[in-house]
Amino acid sequence: MTRTKSEKRPWLGALLSFLLPGLGHVYIREWLRSAMWFAFAVSAVLLFVPLPDAALTGATSVGAAMDAAMEATSDLPLEALVPIWVVRAFSAIDAYWLALQTRSDEEDGEQCPACGKPVDDDLDFCQWCTTPLPERDGPNGPTESNAVSR
Repeated sequence: MTRTKSEKRPWLGALLSFLLPGLGHVYIREWLRSAMWFAFAVSAVLLFVPLPDAALTGATSVGAAMDAAMEATSDLPLEALVPIWVVRAFSAIDAYWLALQTRSDEEDGEQCPACGKPVDDDLDFCQWCTTPLPERDGPNGPTESNAVSR
């Protein structure tokens, strides 16, 4: 069974975004916002965490650079931690708010009787599973003049 956005749990998106900014946005399938929040987190670390020059020049691999970064962040002052925690908190709030907004937007529209996904008002079939929808009064809906009789 497939899950739609309306079945996503806002609290889980917020928790994932708090653990790693942008991860909760991946969970609710907001790819651009995910990349944006991850870039904010990386920028906050690069701007506010002082890395010693010896750690950067002595690192010969990505693993060694990550180890040097972990050592540098172990004893951070409060003024370096605050921007990182602010980005994490706002990322979690944004993921929670966006998941709630997406859930309420999808519940307002008409749902397909077969798959349950939201359908386009201009079509007389479900664009997801191609199930014909009940008669509509829209521009593509069947009318008496163009109905085929057997």
